Amino acid sequence: MATAVLPGINAMRNFLALILVSMLALPAVTLAAEDPPGRVARLSFIEGEVSMAPAGTQEWGEAVLNRPLTSEDRMWVDRDARAELQIGTATIHLDASTEFSFIDLDDDAMTMNLTEGRTTIRILRKREGEEIEINTPNSSISLLHPGEYHIEVDEDGETTIVKARSGEAEVAGEAESYTVKANEIGVFRGSDELTGDISRVGPRTAFENWANDRSRRNERSASSRYVGEGVIGYEDLDEHGRWIHEPQYGYVWQPTIVVAGWAPYRHGRWAWVSPWGWTWIDNARWGFAPFHYGRWALLNHRWCWVPGPRHVRAVYAPALVAWTGGPHVSVNVSIGSGIGWFPLGPREVYVPGYWHTRRHIRSINVSNTVIVNNTYINNAYRGRYRDFDYRYRGRPDAVTVVAREHFVRGQPVNGHTARVDERELRRWNLDARPPAIAPSRDSIRAGQVRTPRHFDTTRGQRQVVARRELPTRVSFDAERRAIEANGGRPVTRTALIDRNPKDRSSTRVARSTGSRIDASQAGSTVRVPTDKGTRQRFNRDSSEERSNGRAGEVRARDAQRRAETRGQAAPGTPVEPMRATQDATRESRSQRASGSAAPAIEVQERARSASRAELESSANSSDLAAQRAQRSQQDQAARESRRIQRESIQRDSVQRGSVRREPAQRERPQQVERPRVERSSPQPERQSQPQTERSQPKFERSTPQPRASGGRSSEPRSSNHMRSGSTRGGGDRSPSQRER
Repeated sequence: MATAVLPGINAMRNFLALILVSMLALPAVTLAAEDPPGRVARLSFIEGEVSMAPAGTQEWGEAVLNRPLTSEDRMWVDRDARAELQIGTATIHLDASTEFSFIDLDDDAMTMNLTEGRTTIRILRKREGEEIEINTPNSSISLLHPGEYHIEVDEDGETTIVKARSGEAEVAGEAESYTVKANEIGVFRGSDELTGDISRVGPRTAFENWANDRSRRNERSASSRYVGEGVIGYEDLDEHGRWIHEPQYGYVWQPTIVVAGWAPYRHGRWAWVSPWGWTWIDNARWGFAPFHYGRWALLNHRWCWVPGPRHVRAVYAPALVAWTGGPHVSVNVSIGSGIGWFPLGPREVYVPGYWHTRRHIRSINVSNTVIVNNTYINNAYRGRYRDFDYRYRGRPDAVTVVAREHFVRGQPVNGHTARVDERELRRWNLDARPPAIAPSRDSIRAGQVRTPRHFDTTRGQRQVVARRELPTRVSFDAERRAIEANGGRPVTRTALIDRNPKDRSSTRVARSTGSRIDASQAGSTVRVPTDKGTRQRFNRDSSEERSNGRAGEVRARDAQRRAETRGQAAPGTPVEPMRATQDATRESRSQRASGSAAPAIEVQERARSASRAELESSANSSDLAAQRAQRSQQDQAARESRRIQRESIQRDSVQRGSVRREPAQRERPQQVERPRVERSSPQPERQSQPQTERSQPKFERSTPQPRASGGRSSEPRSSNHMRSGSTRGGGDRSPSQRER
């Protein structure tokens, strides 16, 4: 008995364990959403005056090369200026007099605003499920496939031009949507009502040629063979260094020209970029990939950059360094209280200073170096990193020290460092995390204050069309208060969202995702559901119609569409009146066959009145819900008419039965009503009926005769019953034969 019970107990135990694991996985998914994104945008090229307003502020300043850009960062490219942004497998080029901003930049989403100017976007690869959208004042553009796209917005925001050299884009307004395919150009005008003109694309402009040359240069980079997917900025390594093979680390990159006393993370500045916190911005043109990915190694008295594994997608880090000193540690040097840092070597664990999960700290380390023992990562996540032995901790040629005030204000480090000997460095405290210091406005700007000369900074953000309601970020003052309350550490991503924004008028939601117009259908009235939710509702409604016994109606609509295609019916003619007329015709035939014409006339009049009512309502209404309600009423009226018809037929049948029981009173003309005479007439009618009528009930036989022994009134049979009865061999017998 116990043996028979054990399998049931084990099954129940496994089931409870599965439920427990599922419940534990739900908080893990929620916490993973708090992790910072694994990618950013890099300001990789500047020509002329380019200004920037960091997230949470309306203060404009100088845009710095190699600055990481993320959600809510705004840019203005002045006259006679150009800029380039790199985002993993995508490159964005900005022309003169262009206002551009990131709204949402995450691992699976890239939403941008282009309120004025011109941009060229080249997408090399697009991850599954990744969304790339550009919002303009009168439309929202979704880039569906990898390719080369060019987008222009006039100064008034009333016209948007979309060019697709390759790939495919969907342009949505508040009431319409269009599809721009490869080698096509679309010109879209209007804000309240979007109109589009799609044609073949022409030759490239001077700006497009410049952007194309820059992109081809990046695609031909030899450094792509040595770095993993997702590394940003490797294209600039070809011109400023060389790749050499080291037996200990494999292929490493070595810069060719550096100043005397150069060390990693010594020539640049620190800036506060949310949600990571303190972020390094290097001065070198090639200074992005080696300072946010991989590790540094001192080989033969020369610094070499060791990239991470090639088979792992790289995860962005604000700065791969460890810290020494601290904000409250007194250093015996002339600068007083100082802050020091040094680069991490290969196989050393990076500990973030921002909020993170175990998954994030593992991925950011495994993707940027080779971790021999995962115990180090687990200890770092638990806060047990005080005993880490960093190889460059006590080396003056690796440690950089600056004053605390200089660190916080975001000023360049080079030229303001302090010399500290090795003995002093070994007495300093070690901290794997950045110092807990709240930023100032200079920290987030990380450049000189600059007011754009040809840009109205007082107008605020221009209203754009987006496909969904976009979250609003809190101001920097509110963020700073939250950071101070958090002990000087960065706050989570959800804490940066304004739950009660005062102004939501900067975004108009595009409501045209239910329709799509391509180049071949521009100006027509064809509408096909495009978004996933609408397609699901469309398919569900269609299945409900079929399951509710409306298969004939669906086939009638299909026949109407085929008739329109062949030119046999006027386009746009409602199908419902045709179906009502066909029902009335069939019922009138049945009534004539049974000898009762008055109910048939009544049914036909009702069907005609219903058809006229439906024609009027369909001409005056465009609401799908109203049309469905009308169809429901018409179906109810048709059922009522059929009920009346059946009752009249039953009364006639009873009367005819009483006549048969009195042969002397039967009249000669009624002999034509026998089924044997009428059997030859309905058969051709059944063959001539269209496919849409077979699912409807037919009353084409003569009036059924009651059985002599049963005393029951017979019900009318459909044509399907007639055919099935004739197949069995009993459907064509005369009433006298059945009585015998």
